[in-house]
Amino acid sequence: MTPEKRIIILAEGKFTALTAKTATGVLRYSPHDVVAVVDSMNAGRTVQDVLGWGGSIPVVAHVGDTLHLNPEVMVVGIAPTGGRLPQEFRRAVLDALENRLEVWSGLHHFLGDDEEFAHMALQHGSLIWDVRRAQTDLQVARADTLHTRAHVCLMVGSDCNVGKMTTAFELQKEARRRGLQAGFVATGQTGILILGEGTPLDAIPGDFMPGEVERLVLQRDEAGDDVIFVEGQGALLHPGFGPVTLSLMLGAMPDSFILTHLPSRETYRPGYDVRIPSLRRIIDLYENTMADYKAPRVVGLALNTFDLDDATAVPTVARLAQETGLPTVDVVRDGAAPLMDALAPLIEAKLSSRPARPPRADAVLAAQNERETHHETMQE
Repeated sequence: MTPEKRIIILAEGKFTALTAKTATGVLRYSPHDVVAVVDSMNAGRTVQDVLGWGGSIPVVAHVGDTLHLNPEVMVVGIAPTGGRLPQEFRRAVLDALENRLEVWSGLHHFLGDDEEFAHMALQHGSLIWDVRRAQTDLQVARADTLHTRAHVCLMVGSDCNVGKMTTAFELQKEARRRGLQAGFVATGQTGILILGEGTPLDAIPGDFMPGEVERLVLQRDEAGDDVIFVEGQGALLHPGFGPVTLSLMLGAMPDSFILTHLPSRETYRPGYDVRIPSLRRIIDLYENTMADYKAPRVVGLALNTFDLDDATAVPTVARLAQETGLPTVDVVRDGAAPLMDALAPLIEAKLSSRPARPPRADAVLAAQNERETHHETMQE
């Protein structure tokens, strides 16, 4: 993957902040150049018109309407429960492949395994990237992330689809603005589509999920990060996605949590008749679950107030800040600075207490060879 890709996003009939989560994430954070969104219901409008942000990127009815923009890639812009491609998306996928566009998909339904799509891709020399096709070289976690030199901060939530990835990206930006080396661990399809790396955690067999998280965190730690922001998934008590959340906690062994929450939501999404617990109950659950490890604390509350106007959002943020006693902010409306203010002393404390990073084995060997060569030269 290169930053120069020109991409279109397929969001047919589902281009909203909630129903096109992948589309909105790619639009906001991808290094690639998004040139159009395909959605016949909003054709003739712009992304700004539909989402309230995003500028003049056009929304068009068909893939063919984008070809004059010279796209190279079409991204499937939805992440529906169950992860199957809607029937109404098939024609657009075929059109993209026929016009030699790469197709990137984060669905559980692998497009590359579909005979019609595979034949079309082969016939026209196109590429299908199924982001959720996990690697097979997996291992069970060993709790090695208990000993990271970097501060590990895990995004957790009161529910799924409340802004965990967005919060992590905004925190990474703010940390880098402050001069920190800040890493991001992508654990879902949208984060992987944006970064080009990560693991599709919900496509990993259960026994290996914490091990995959551990592997990714240790990679970032080895790269020398000061702080590692781990993208969260689901919610600990979510009836459908709770196991993925627990695997993230056990794999990352975080030093801290940021809790994300959508204040207007009362029951678990999508369509569960189960009430979301109080924020105090949720905070206690996350902290108590990990108390025998690093005893991480929830140090900030990231609210998602996309469905509230300013007159309602501002007092909601203030009320929940008072209720929880935590720094509270909507990172999209107001930025992540208050959350980083809370994290900064914890990051600094770990940086100042950690031992010097031991030299890598290959560096040690190179230094030894250099010394031996120098010794032989001196003898001559």
